[in-house]
Amino acid sequence: MTREFYFSWQWDLQSTPEALWPYAADTNRFNRDTGQPEVEMLDNVKGIKHLRMKLPIIRVEWEEEPFEWAYPYSFGVDRTYSKGPIDEMRVQANFDPLPDGGTRLTYKTSIQTGNFLAQLGIPFAIGVVARNRFEKAFRRYDRVATESVMGESLIKVGGQRGLSWGGRARFKSLSEAVITQGSNPTLVARLQEFLNQADELSLQRIRPYALADHWGMNRRAVLEMFLRATRAGILDMSWDLLCPSCRGITQGHTNLGEVHGNSHCNTCQIDFNVNFDHNIEVVFRPNPSVRPVEFETAFCVGSPQLQPHVVMSQSIAALHSLPVKAQLESGRYTLRALNAPGSISLLAEADGSEHADLRVTKYGWPPEAQNVSLLPTLNLVNATDADQTFQLERTAWSDQASTAADVTALQVFRDLFATEVVRPGEEISIGSVTLMFTDLRDSTRLYRKIGDAPAFGRVREHFEILEKSIAEQGGAIVKTMGDAVMATFRHPIDGLRSVWNAQTEIAKRGEPMLWLKVGLHKGPCIVVNLNDRLDYFGSAVNITSRLPGFSQGGELIFSEAIHDDPEIREFLAQNINSGTLSRFTGDVKGFDEPFTMWRLRV
Repeated sequence: MTREFYFSWQWDLQSTPEALWPYAADTNRFNRDTGQPEVEMLDNVKGIKHLRMKLPIIRVEWEEEPFEWAYPYSFGVDRTYSKGPIDEMRVQANFDPLPDGGTRLTYKTSIQTGNFLAQLGIPFAIGVVARNRFEKAFRRYDRVATESVMGESLIKVGGQRGLSWGGRARFKSLSEAVITQGSNPTLVARLQEFLNQADELSLQRIRPYALADHWGMNRRAVLEMFLRATRAGILDMSWDLLCPSCRGITQGHTNLGEVHGNSHCNTCQIDFNVNFDHNIEVVFRPNPSVRPVEFETAFCVGSPQLQPHVVMSQSIAALHSLPVKAQLESGRYTLRALNAPGSISLLAEADGSEHADLRVTKYGWPPEAQNVSLLPTLNLVNATDADQTFQLERTAWSDQASTAADVTALQVFRDLFATEVVRPGEEISIGSVTLMFTDLRDSTRLYRKIGDAPAFGRVREHFEILEKSIAEQGGAIVKTMGDAVMATFRHPIDGLRSVWNAQTEIAKRGEPMLWLKVGLHKGPCIVVNLNDRLDYFGSAVNITSRLPGFSQGGELIFSEAIHDDPEIREFLAQNINSGTLSRFTGDVKGFDEPFTMWRLRV
């Protein structure tokens, strides 16, 4: 006879639900920390996962529905077992804020089983052993979350094996090259501390921007240190392809040449085109010679923390509704039902509506976007004749992801990883990149005026100044062509500052004066392999290459797209006199209409 067991436990914790969520909702870590066995995924069909527990004697297999959650208040999951002593299980965790700023965590488990031995063992195994382990884990997360608010370490959750004597010695030896190449010794010491203290789950995918934010350090400096550490042999680098829908990892590659321009997500059952600034995240892990890490270990393959951009996921039966309390950051969100067409856009603002009725029918969603508050109650209405899973996603990608576009725009990457290029014939898009072309005014006359050797020296000096100023602003030289330079940056303001600093430094070198002719533009491009180096092609490249032709020397010519950038506008307002900046139009080859440009004397 089938019996149902129900357990409900409550603990009052000091941390807020938001602070606890990254740990408690990481069920892979939680299952590991509470002593549960490793699992293996046998199949994944539209989000329904067929899993097996790695046990030496008992065969335990089940189908797992997608997790449901509403950040940072609750999550739950249902399992239906096909093999093993249990028939069904439901887990639900609720995080209710307390008046004093803490959290009342309620953890509920219901289990159905027809197995007589399981019925005898469940009260002790779950009611006593599991309860004690769960409380211990949650209270440890509470301490870590509290310490993180106070500026202490985030990484000491779980068991720690740390660096061996040999690993520590190798790190010290290899890190000398990292410091010699320009990384701050303090940063290198922080990396050693991290590799020594972090548990294996934290080391499987190290995200340099997230670590930099936690350390309170400059993101680019940390990313450049990671690249130098990779070249030195301390770390290994992976180019992970992310699904544009669920943003899960579809493929991981050890070098850029293995990346294709298209990929497939088994979870979402979609094909997608790979994009340098959206779909490729560069992550790191320790090299086995420094610290061996088991990368294939999994204790849970579905978790809210695997999709941090999804703030709410709820299943609602046909012709039913459900009010859901949400906590949002300012910005745009997309709400979709996985078995209905289309989506609806939500804008979260402080003065938005505190209540919103959001209805989906078999025809999809209404076209009008909705403004909601930062703490809204969303009434989700399933007006279709099928069960639906509603998901609310942040529109913006995580800014803690170091994308392929970020990495390949750095001079450090191009210097250390010159052979890291896309495969010949492969074309991968990049949504937006800032491009700069420079040239020298009257360089031919310079050679006649002062002679070949002195003129060549001055031109080489100008290249060195440009390379230094470009690298200091987080850019990279793509190639040189005679006296001309093509460079790339992630942000327009970096290109402008680079030009400004370079021309100022060139002016200090005295007569005969060298005058830069510079063009700056941004737009989408195609990343290709040209002569075994990363290069860019497309209309944005063609436009930028022609802008220096409008300069008389000592002038930066930039497009309307650059001028409209908020950081550019702020820089111009604070540093530029109106007489040195002017707007004009000109004919650019390939454009039928006059092209709007701006001229800035630098």
